[in-house]
Amino acid sequence: MKLSSLFKHKAYAFGHPNDTEQDCLFASKIISKIKPNFKINNITLSSVCDNYDVFHLINQKDIFYKLKISLSDPKNVLQKEVTAIRSLGSDHVPKYICKGSIKIGEDVDYLLTQAVQSESIRIAGRSVLAENIDQFFTNYFSFSNTKSVRAKYNSNLESFCSDLSPENQFPEESLASIKNYTDYNLCNNFFLTLQNEIKNYGDELKKVFQHKCHANLNLDSIFYNNHFFYLDFLDKVCMGHPYIDLCDLILDSGFLKENDIPLLDKFCSIGNLENNRDLYHHVFELQIRKKLGQLLLDYIKEVYLYDSYRYDKIIEIADVFSHLYERFCIIPIFKENREFIMKTICEPIFGVKA
Repeated sequence: MKLSSLFKHKAYAFGHPNDTEQDCLFASKIISKIKPNFKINNITLSSVCDNYDVFHLINQKDIFYKLKISLSDPKNVLQKEVTAIRSLGSDHVPKYICKGSIKIGEDVDYLLTQAVQSESIRIAGRSVLAENIDQFFTNYFSFSNTKSVRAKYNSNLESFCSDLSPENQFPEESLASIKNYTDYNLCNNFFLTLQNEIKNYGDELKKVFQHKCHANLNLDSIFYNNHFFYLDFLDKVCMGHPYIDLCDLILDSGFLKENDIPLLDKFCSIGNLENNRDLYHHVFELQIRKKLGQLLLDYIKEVYLYDSYRYDKIIEIADVFSHLYERFCIIPIFKENREFIMKTICEPIFGVKA
């Protein structure tokens, strides 16, 4: 998604500790207009994302809801989530309540869902996932085996590759800052190489993309409560392959490399899925390139678009990058340019230009 000045403003307008109360009042005003009889006992700002802000609500009956608010949704992210939620059926969470647009000073898009009061694995901790991995796989396949959707993973990859370019992501002011502090041509060529490799792997795997998957699995999209897991942030749900989600899980969770095959075996056994190690390794080559591109682009965005304001996001990116560094070295373009990449990452911190 091309980030506009609106999103840059949004990063400063939402999520700052001093603004949290104001944000919750804004969300309460939206609820009062779309659900006049909805009595809120508690409301908190849960997370600030690029596309929307997420609020957790508890009503007078102690029922838990999530409200997602977007000031601009040009790619219809919220509608894509609605489509994915409806494909899950009534026995799964989150459950669709309503979606629409409302004018409160400016036009605001919203999505209200009912869920289970829970914490993301990012907050609850990786140990919760590791200690309950069998249950997670069971709940995952309950999700994966629901109704098919029209979206295809190759379309997701095309969109991802299109966005994997500073020219398509940043306004001129931010591009000028990047060019001033680093070798922009080298940076751009690095992303172009990743784009081509991702496209090639995606084309080779196109025939196996026939299974429903989340396609954006990470520690923020997995939620846990009392031995029950469910998935959220569903705008990328598509027909792909469960190996895509398994690879993303391994990469984002920091599981040790020696656990990859035992996890694959357990995953396939619990899901009654064909255990094809060659296919798994091929999907892994695709997903690790996608992960590298996303991390680097997200980091550049945080530094040059948001002026390192969202320090918690930078810490998350650095955390994932640190435990994947050795894995990334299997990618030739990364291995060849790792010194430049590390200087690029360290420059805003240490003032050493790449």
